[in-house]
Amino acid sequence: MKINDLEDKIMGIWSTCEDIDTFLYRYLDSPADEMSEDDIANTLLGIKTLHEQRCQRLWDAFEQVLANNTTTKPEGSIAVLESETDMDDFPFESDDGTEDGQQRLAFMGA
Repeated sequence: MKINDLEDKIMGIWSTCEDIDTFLYRYLDSPADEMSEDDIANTLLGIKTLHEQRCQRLWDAFEQVLANNTTTKPEGSIAVLESETDMDDFPFESDDGTEDGQQRLAFMGA
């Protein structure tokens, strides 16, 4: 699974808000017949169940992305920091303490 797939799953969680808005429209503003207590309860339980399933799907995708993440990167890929001390190896500052844009661009492969 790619990180973009994970982003799609995260965005899918927001559809619960749309589900609630749809329910509120039906309950408060729709010209259709009034909803019974059973209808209201069933709708809310359905929204809750769908939300839990979306969250589980997101969690599964997150675990899959973590499982696919490796510490070895192919040549030319973006470096990933393993710890804060790795920052010492990055050539971002010149000897006088100012940031050197050319070094930063070279490090980034530009």
